Amino acid sequence: MLVLSGGANASETELDRVEYVSVSAANDMAGQGEPTENETFFEVPEVLPQHLGPVLPTLKNELEKPSEHPVVTDSPKSISQPMFEAVKPWVPAIVPFLDAPAQSDTKVVSPSIKTNLKDKKSKQEVAPAKKLAVDTHPKMPRIAILIDDLGYNRHGMESSLSLPTEVALAILPSTPFATQTALTAQKQKRITLLHAPMENQRELKLGPGGLYAKMTEHELKETLIKDLDGLPGIQGVNNHMGSLLTTKAEPMKWVMETLKGRSLFFIDSLTSPKSVAEKTAQEHGLETVSRDVFLDNIRTEQAIDKQFSRLLKLARLHGSALAIGHPYPETMAYLKKRLNHLDKDGVRLVHLSDLLTSSPVLIPPSISSEK
Repeated sequence: MLVLSGGANASETELDRVEYVSVSAANDMAGQGEPTENETFFEVPEVLPQHLGPVLPTLKNELEKPSEHPVVTDSPKSISQPMFEAVKPWVPAIVPFLDAPAQSDTKVVSPSIKTNLKDKKSKQEVAPAKKLAVDTHPKMPRIAILIDDLGYNRHGMESSLSLPTEVALAILPSTPFATQTALTAQKQKRITLLHAPMENQRELKLGPGGLYAKMTEHELKETLIKDLDGLPGIQGVNNHMGSLLTTKAEPMKWVMETLKGRSLFFIDSLTSPKSVAEKTAQEHGLETVSRDVFLDNIRTEQAIDKQFSRLLKLARLHGSALAIGHPYPETMAYLKKRLNHLDKDGVRLVHLSDLLTSSPVLIPPSISSEK
């Protein structure tokens, strides 16, 4: 191998950068024979990377980005890599729409804090809201109706049993239809009472089972017990007539003592303004209430309607009111029609027992006990 260096016009610096390599050198290496004098040589400059000038450093991102112009570097790695990257088809950038994460999902809460929050929330849920006066709805006025004088005729029995079951029935003792009326009413789960005949100031006949002011305690109680035993399923007693007897304190005490022994209530029909019946019942601790309106003292539809309107007025005024009627055809026809349209009156028909009140016993036990 013969290496000639330098050129006539090249500077020393440039000669240092260029090395001339004989082509024959390659032939020598290939073993093609010795050189001769006639052989000509031409110079093939070898271009090294450093002869191309400095290479400006580029950012990594820029290197990774596809470039329009190829970049030549002296890195060995770049030699093995393709000079031109494959041109990828343009794809529009699509940003997915993501739902905003829930607050509870984004916050990391420790178990202890979760327990406290749960307990606090539970207490808040359990604690009832404070009830204000405006939150209380006014109660709807209530009315109760009692039909008495039952037992003497079939029509009265059948018509009264066809009324709403809230209507209570009071049956006269030892009358032809007394037992049948009581049994049928019991099947209907309707409240029934003994309509106890009591002496009146006009000396009108009382019929069987009557109670009189001249009776001794034994006679009065014995008669009353017989009347009670003759009617199955009764729950209380009211007075038939009684404008005289109900003003007598002693007979009324005997009556209440008998009823208390059987846990029966008493309704004062209030046939006399001087009646002591309700007061005596309260003293003995019985549940009791007094009549407010008689529906049919005058047996015409107009008169009955007027009394019924009075009943509604008293109920709205006091919250409740009790009316007593009789099994007259006029009364039955009116109630059958009128009781089906109470909603528009803003009142409610209730059982008689809903109007009963009781007071603490005011008399000593020795006096109130039944002998």
